[in-house]
Amino acid sequence: MKNTIEIAGKDILINGVTTQIRSGAMHYFRIHPGYWRDRLMKLKQCGLNTVETYFAWNFHEPREGEYDFSGWRDVVSFIKLAQELGLMVIARPGPFICSEWDFGGIPSWLLSKPSMRIRCMNPVWLEAVDRYFATILPMLHGLQWTQGGPIIMMQIDNEYGSVGNDVEYIRHLYQLHIDAGFDIPMFISDSISSTTALSGGIPETLLTGNGRRRPVNFLNTIQALRPGVPEIIMELWSGVSHKWTQSGWLTHDPEDVRVDVESLMERKASFNFYMFHGGTSFGYYPGAVSDGSKYLPYLNSYDTDAPLDEAGNPTEKYFIIQSVIKKHCPEAFTEEPKPIPARDFGRVNLAESAPLLENLQLLGRSVDSVTAEPMEYYGQDFGFILYSTDLSYLPRRICSLKLENLADRAQVFVDGVSYGTIYRNDASQSIQVPTGNIQILVENMGRFNSGMGAHTHFWKGLTGVVMDGCRRLYHWTVTPLPFDDLSALPFGSLVSQGNTPCFHRGVFEVDEPADTWLRVPYGRKGQVWLNGFNLGRYWQEGPQYALYVPAPLLKQGRNELVILELHGLRGEPIVELIDHYDRAPSIALPLY
Repeated sequence: MKNTIEIAGKDILINGVTTQIRSGAMHYFRIHPGYWRDRLMKLKQCGLNTVETYFAWNFHEPREGEYDFSGWRDVVSFIKLAQELGLMVIARPGPFICSEWDFGGIPSWLLSKPSMRIRCMNPVWLEAVDRYFATILPMLHGLQWTQGGPIIMMQIDNEYGSVGNDVEYIRHLYQLHIDAGFDIPMFISDSISSTTALSGGIPETLLTGNGRRRPVNFLNTIQALRPGVPEIIMELWSGVSHKWTQSGWLTHDPEDVRVDVESLMERKASFNFYMFHGGTSFGYYPGAVSDGSKYLPYLNSYDTDAPLDEAGNPTEKYFIIQSVIKKHCPEAFTEEPKPIPARDFGRVNLAESAPLLENLQLLGRSVDSVTAEPMEYYGQDFGFILYSTDLSYLPRRICSLKLENLADRAQVFVDGVSYGTIYRNDASQSIQVPTGNIQILVENMGRFNSGMGAHTHFWKGLTGVVMDGCRRLYHWTVTPLPFDDLSALPFGSLVSQGNTPCFHRGVFEVDEPADTWLRVPYGRKGQVWLNGFNLGRYWQEGPQYALYVPAPLLKQGRNELVILELHGLRGEPIVELIDHYDRAPSIALPLY
């Protein structure tokens, strides 16, 4: 008999049975594939019957027209594994996902197109979006519930009505799914109001709500807007994400979560925890947000104070949720989840070095550029970019350099000597330096993962440099430095580079791989690679002081660590592999 899913008034009928969807969000792209089964099983053991996942478009199409759905990117295998474990699936394929992920999952190569406007009926945008959906929808068609697969619902875009009002665009995305043969419910999710519903939804889509605390109020608003429709909280926020330089580690009171879940279980409403397990935004993938005045980049940790922590271990919230579900739904499957032990592998000595500025041509291909342009102009997505120009023909004197549209953090060198750092949040974007060979190293710390507007809003690098307030500088040598491959670096004996960037390398032996946490105790700011894999960023500003290392990234036997320290180590040249997270003290999230 064919599987069915129907909407009958407030009821969701799955194979003819009224069903409460109890879901948790976890993202395949934030979990090492070696742990997909573990995390999905723990979700099921909590009493949930559904897993929800976003699709990160930029994770699958890093270069225009070049798609990758293999290995870690094999989302079809993730969905089939969920089905194997008896879970239903809610798919949120974008094209925009927000999710504190770089550019909300949109590929940054789109930013090089001069007439680009995202998330609307812009022809250049639609060409790329239509090609993306023409690639992924056929892969998902046979995985929908009505075709014998586990996918019961699909989202159209994400939180659109909060930032735009191109309803024609939402209908275009919806029609792509219909034309591809999808016959399962489709929905929008957003903060709920009449404005967001009218600006970002169409009658054919279910209206679902996002938020924390007193979720029944969101359901009441949904009923006022669309009487008699199913009651679904698509994002029940159980925690909060974290940003660099925040004063502490934000936590959401577990008892507050208990009250939220109790109210939804009593009402028999469907819900999805965001996040149930946050995982890790490895490498350069964390996004950023603005509070209206400041740029705020996200950590690599996407722990979010979720029911499963970053390493996949149950927290107090996990057992609270499990007990509430069991109380209201005794037939729900629940089990005791097994924690994953972590190991302390001790110190790793950084015995070799390779200065960055001395090895530029081994790390990136320089181009001559009349003007200093953003990194997207040069076909670069992530990492660092170096702008160099020679002012040594001028009489030796002190001049002022103003960086235009800095995104995000620049170190300025003259004749190889550091003269300071400018961050995009600094009140002044100018620096005093002597004339000479000018080098400006800019770090991309993550694109905004929310919002709309001109594509220039998301650019990284610089758009120009002005000298002494009046003289624009031309003729630059630009070196994109994504650091995708460090194998060409000629490591030599350990050196101290003072306040200039330097790679340091160390090796260590592992008898049996296990989860661990990596910290650079004397590091100021930099990036870490383990066996060639980009783990992420460290910064003494906190609140994250150790990077999560899942066991599958380690090798039995010899392992290699490389760090890029941007400002010189403050003490011993070591890295520590410890058996616990290291972060700033917790502070309670203000709840209103």
